[in-house]
Amino acid sequence: MESYENKTNHYTPYPEVTNIENGISWPEGQALPTFATPEDTLDTILVQAFTPDEAITFSALQGLVNKEKPRILLLDSGADEGAFTWPMTPIIGFENREVYLETTKFDLLAKYADEVDGVILYDPTISPHYRNLAGTMAGIKNAIPVAESVYEEMQAKGIELDVVEDLTEMTFTTPIEIYNYLYDNYWDDSQKRVILNAKPYDEGGDHHHTRDIIAATGETVLWLDTLDDDEREVLEKFYGDMEPGNAIALGWYTTERSGITLASKFGIGTMPADFYISGSVYSGNDHTITPPPVPNKPELENKVYIAIYISDGDNIQYTQRAMRVIWDENEDYRGQIPMNWTIAPGLVDIGPGLLNYYYQDATENEYFVTGPSGMGYMMPYNTLNEPGAPVKDILTDEGAADGYTRLTETYLQRSGIRVVTIWDDASPMVREAYERNGRNLYGATVQNFRDVPSVAGSIENDRVPFEKLRIPYGSGYDHIFGDMTTEINKWDGESPYFLSYQVDIWSELKPEVIIEIHDKLNEQYDGNVEFVRADHFFALYNEANHLPFNLAMSEHTTVTASDTTVDPKVTINGTFADIWSSSEEENWLEFDFSETYEINRYVIRHAGEHSLEQELNTRDYRVEVSTDGSTWELIDDYRGNQLNVTDIEFDPVEARYLRLTIDNPGADDTARIADVEIYGRVVD
Repeated sequence: MESYENKTNHYTPYPEVTNIENGISWPEGQALPTFATPEDTLDTILVQAFTPDEAITFSALQGLVNKEKPRILLLDSGADEGAFTWPMTPIIGFENREVYLETTKFDLLAKYADEVDGVILYDPTISPHYRNLAGTMAGIKNAIPVAESVYEEMQAKGIELDVVEDLTEMTFTTPIEIYNYLYDNYWDDSQKRVILNAKPYDEGGDHHHTRDIIAATGETVLWLDTLDDDEREVLEKFYGDMEPGNAIALGWYTTERSGITLASKFGIGTMPADFYISGSVYSGNDHTITPPPVPNKPELENKVYIAIYISDGDNIQYTQRAMRVIWDENEDYRGQIPMNWTIAPGLVDIGPGLLNYYYQDATENEYFVTGPSGMGYMMPYNTLNEPGAPVKDILTDEGAADGYTRLTETYLQRSGIRVVTIWDDASPMVREAYERNGRNLYGATVQNFRDVPSVAGSIENDRVPFEKLRIPYGSGYDHIFGDMTTEINKWDGESPYFLSYQVDIWSELKPEVIIEIHDKLNEQYDGNVEFVRADHFFALYNEANHLPFNLAMSEHTTVTASDTTVDPKVTINGTFADIWSSSEEENWLEFDFSETYEINRYVIRHAGEHSLEQELNTRDYRVEVSTDGSTWELIDDYRGNQLNVTDIEFDPVEARYLRLTIDNPGADDTARIADVEIYGRVVD
């Protein structure tokens, strides 16, 4: 049998996402909808202008209007980063749009009154939870939720809208009664793909954050106490009806662990969003994601390699607010040594411009990994005993684990992220699911908050390392430095040694202090300590342990091509944002690894991944390998490709060279390749 027949295509399909002019796009497998390109003029108003019930009304109005085309932008003058910081950031795309604050709230309502079918009247004095019931009904009925007091004010301003539903005569007073009513009467009208957990109370309530998304999609908003057994039971009923891999939670919970563990049980990740604003506008910006190029990994030496992870990036409100401040304020320190910033891959849906801002402003020494534990905050195993969240294995259903990790893989592919941080631990079954479904995964870290003995590192399928963090959420110089020195003193100096730590971004451990720790360690250990990016960390780890790693990362790998009009090096720079193209009669790329490796896998990211135009993908190609550059062995003869990514694993073969020949480039006879990965291990 020819070797090229002994192969497996591991590609996991993901939805085609494009920029649209009107309406919303929400294909299966996409966590949150894509909104249309915003209008040239945005009606803008500060949320400080609203009472709690007015915020309920106007956030729903924003969603109902923006689902056709984003035209209403809500801003927060109390935002950490400043109300106009993001709108005035060029990459967001607002610089050619009019953004102003002249519209008063009731003028705004009058302007768009004819785009809704009426009002859903409610009385928050009976129970504030009617705000959430009315907010859920808003998207289903295309009507704005309006408290009686706001309705009277509307009428006084001459705004006459019919009452589509009157909830003021309802007599339910408890959350259990109200949300059971919602479940029985409106849950089946939703797509059951998003739940927003939003506090409806006057004090400390969430009255406008991400409620626009719910109104635009007709999904569900509720608030049930995850510390109350009876209320937990109702919330579990909702989550139990959602499909892992096609669902996400927004907002927050009574307490972090009681809520996250509840959703995790069903394979549902949570995007913390109780302060994220105007998602229906930020989602409508350009969805072309531009991950930065990947520098060559360091040469493997007998050193201590340390990866430092910065916390809290899973929180999309943090990436919109505090992270922007911390990022900009630390510009003079960022990039001096490698650091790994956690970030939410779901930003590709709800804030692509935010994600691209960090990507394009990052230095080569800054790398992005997912927050816990992939696509949305997930806790497969809880190691910190708290009320409503005992120490236990949480994600025990294999189907739910597969659904969550498949969704995570979708967002790793779309965002270009290759490393996941996992809170707090993962059982063997869950680790296998990450490896099986996460083909884009270089490695993962696992936490351990209370020294549970079972938390340990592992290597799954001789491919994906799971690295135990020495310290999760480290908050002090002495704590981190002391543990590092203790561990380094165990090193025998005979082979590379690998350590991982996470720092609490809210503590003193900002970039400046991390640099101090790095410098002090190298002074103490004669320059034998190297801080590295997470992608380099796992490549070095695999290389040191004779496991396959991406040879494209090596500085010794070179590439030549049939056409050098575009530098063929862009095919091994680790980003699908750069595309090599060739219109020669014969189109090929040849990779030289400088020495012989045991090769077992290649990955090709075709042009369609970047351009979002599938017709630009390579149709027919061949892959050959050689030890001497003269005699070639056929590894794969791929015909009729329709995929954005081909990920092929084959029987290991020794080779120094790999050649990709494009026989049918597809559209307009131009060959286009965005990125190539070739995996091999050191020959023993």
